[in-house]
Amino acid sequence: MNLGNVLIFGGTGMLSMASGWIAENSNLTIAFGRNENRLQQLQRKFGVQNLKVQKLDYTDTKVLENTIKTITKKYSKIDLVVAWIHENTAPKAIPTIRKLISEINFNQKWSLLLIKGSSSDISRIIESEKNISDNCKLKVVQLGFIYTGTTSRWLTHEEITDGVIQAITYEKS
Repeated sequence: MNLGNVLIFGGTGMLSMASGWIAENSNLTIAFGRNENRLQQLQRKFGVQNLKVQKLDYTDTKVLENTIKTITKKYSKIDLVVAWIHENTAPKAIPTIRKLISEINFNQKWSLLLIKGSSSDISRIIESEKNISDNCKLKVVQLGFIYTGTTSRWLTHEEITDGVIQAITYEKS
């Protein structure tokens, strides 16, 4: 499987194993994060040739816009964006990413995979994404917990990684 060129936002914590898998299955993966130490850990752990890490404060919309424009000038088309960005932390980040990548890939298809926390209202997220451009395929993964009948537990990092990989590789027939 070749995922093409991939941008990951928020992939250094619970999504680090998914970020490593993506890097191993892409032409190029750039993982953005706000924590330099976590980015360097990701680079060391999954230091495959096609994984690049870059510190980015995606709460600053202008910096985010400039970074995406610079990246796409250098690497051309973006095929997949994986984003775990909390709405309350950076409310303009996802709309900015979606708009810019859709414009840059104006006649080419690309995929946007949004990772959302267990308390997120998925129906509201999907409703807000209805105006998405025709060249963008939206997928949403909502994290959660496992209920055993008497107790519950949060998903492990491995289970989260498996879910993200399934979302990336799943295609409706």
